[in-house]
Amino acid sequence: MLLTELAEYKNFVNSSGIAFASIGAYLVWRYLTEINFADKEAYLRGEGVLTVPDPSPEDVCRLKRSILFSKLGLFMILAGGGLQIISNYIPS
Repeated sequence: MLLTELAEYKNFVNSSGIAFASIGAYLVWRYLTEINFADKEAYLRGEGVLTVPDPSPEDVCRLKRSILFSKLGLFMILAGGGLQIISNYIPS
């Protein structure tokens, strides 16, 4: 059976799940929080105005990359959680 053959890899599967989830959380934090048009300095002074300028091709490319990496991060969080759940069902 597959689960009994994986018994020697139980700790590896669990550790891999933790690593995937941690890296995924970093990617989501790093690239999802980057999508912001507010002037942060003015906002912190209470003078913030949200302006959305016409995007340049570089802005569009950066936004697409940020969305891609944040989706990759979300997938890694889900995969990492799945690996941790699977490791709970692998017999010792």
